[in-house]
Amino acid sequence: MFTPFADSARAIASGPLTWKTWTGLIVLPLLVMGSLTWALSAIDADHGTATAAVVNNDKPVKVKGQTIPLGRELAGDLTHNDDSSYDWVLTDAEDAKTGLAEGEYAAVVTIPENFSARGTSAATAEPLDADRAILEVETTDAAGVADPMVSEDVALSTTRSLDKQVVETYLDNVYIAFNTIHDKLEQAATGANRLADGTGELKSGAAKLSDGADTLADATGKLKSGAGELAGGLGDAESATAKLPELTKQLAEGADKVADGNEKLADTVVPLANKIIKAIDALPSATDAADKFQKFAARCDANGGNAKFCDDLQKAADTFSDNASAIDEGIDSVRSNVVDTRDAIKKLAAGARKVADGNAKLAEKAAPLAEGIADAADGARQLSGGASKIDKGAGQLSSGADRLSDGASQVDEGARELAEGLLSGLDAIPNYTDEERDHLKTVAADPTAATMNGTPFNTLSITLFAALALWALALAVYIVTRAVPGQILTSREPSWRIIIRAALPGACAAALAALAITAIAWPVLELSPARALTFGAVALLAALAFTVVNQAAVAIFGRAGRMASLAVLVLTAALGIVSTVPSPLYDLAGYLPTHGAIIALRAAASGGAGLTEGVTQLAVWLGIGAVAAVIVTDRRRYLSPRRLRLAQT
Repeated sequence: MFTPFADSARAIASGPLTWKTWTGLIVLPLLVMGSLTWALSAIDADHGTATAAVVNNDKPVKVKGQTIPLGRELAGDLTHNDDSSYDWVLTDAEDAKTGLAEGEYAAVVTIPENFSARGTSAATAEPLDADRAILEVETTDAAGVADPMVSEDVALSTTRSLDKQVVETYLDNVYIAFNTIHDKLEQAATGANRLADGTGELKSGAAKLSDGADTLADATGKLKSGAGELAGGLGDAESATAKLPELTKQLAEGADKVADGNEKLADTVVPLANKIIKAIDALPSATDAADKFQKFAARCDANGGNAKFCDDLQKAADTFSDNASAIDEGIDSVRSNVVDTRDAIKKLAAGARKVADGNAKLAEKAAPLAEGIADAADGARQLSGGASKIDKGAGQLSSGADRLSDGASQVDEGARELAEGLLSGLDAIPNYTDEERDHLKTVAADPTAATMNGTPFNTLSITLFAALALWALALAVYIVTRAVPGQILTSREPSWRIIIRAALPGACAAALAALAITAIAWPVLELSPARALTFGAVALLAALAFTVVNQAAVAIFGRAGRMASLAVLVLTAALGIVSTVPSPLYDLAGYLPTHGAIIALRAAASGGAGLTEGVTQLAVWLGIGAVAAVIVTDRRRYLSPRRLRLAQT
């Protein structure tokens, strides 16, 4: 009958070990593996054992008339979070402090009074006043090691979700503002096109006015010349009154022709002057147009226009305003001169007719004719002066009309540039649909995401627990049993049989423990049958290697070997939890016997790389332990002279 545990001997007492002791040794790795797996495989799940409190001291704020209670929303999200590993309760500061001190609450999250104010500070008119809202997370002294990190992570993840909602609202308002600016700019562009059409008509009318004023200036120049000649002729007539009787008839005929010519001139000039006056009266006030242009330019910035464009528009408006009064004055001056010219021509025609009539009467009455000639000479001189004034006014009208035409051209050019600039700016401002706005605000509020493709937490932790359990078994076996049989000096059996008999109990315990650990890992890690077999084979190899290494260490170094084995257990636990350890410890991890076991077990469980490397390391440690055990056992079969003398004394 195969009895692998029958010949095992106690390390600290005499007599064989019973089945109860071996059962306890086999249960030890199950206890380590099972308890650690049960306790730590789902630390983020709610087991109903941990209670956390949230204290809401926040005061809601109003943003654009809307009440924003960020603290209340955060407290509600925490207390109604079904995925949290804590049972969250809402309480006050005093109860939270008492519960934290007594261990009733594992953690307390305090929402400060200014949480909403800071959380919405980015929407204020002062950008430099914006600040982050801060949560206060406290944990009890009686909490677990990971409780501060877990509770803070829950609070911060909830805060990030709340932040995302706040940012989405903020971005939605920004996109709506883009749409509003786009619509207003489109309206402004339409108005600018209409303005350009109006300024085009103004430019055309001003050009016609300039041409008419030039024609009038030419006519009044001729009028001035004719009036001067008339005045000279009448002066000569006045001086030549001695010859008046003989020339009366000739003078009457000449005066009649002059009257006819003046009447024809009046028939031509007076209607033209009336049309000019009517055209001038129909012109819009340049001052009023400049005021409207200034108001339009002033609304450019408010409607979100391009800064350079708005600046150019304002300069054009200022130039127009500076010239508006001069334009109006020039128009008024031209109108006055045209009226004076018209009236003077009428008077000229009437005076010429009177001269003709007078000459007719002069023929009848020579005596009064001299006086009439003198009066006519006087009137002719006045006519010459009036004609000079008319000519001067016509010249001013022509100059003013030219300036008006130039100003109208500049206004038209500016209006068209304004329309083109507004249309160009319209294309640069986005206009989003509701669907596009909803999509953009969601993506922009949380623009990045991380995808974890590494080994799951359960796989990492359970394989570590398995290695710890198997090493703990190997350590425990050679704490309670002898690494080398006590009768090694007196036994006649060959060394290989003694070594096998000494290693067999530990190897059998290791095999049973490996089988039990595989039975635990299979359902927990949801392994396929193939991976479960691989996991079991690696666990068996690791258990045998650990047993042989511990046997060799205890056989060679005794208690020091057990202490070294305990140190390996502690280092494995410390280095397996996190990789961010001090450099000397990190470098030491690769030399531990458990390192290969952890790598191989994880590769077997996940199907990843590292299986060959881990198995190779375990095989090397198994070989080193076996060779060391053979050497130390063989050496213990010989008694040196020194030990013999010590034994005899």
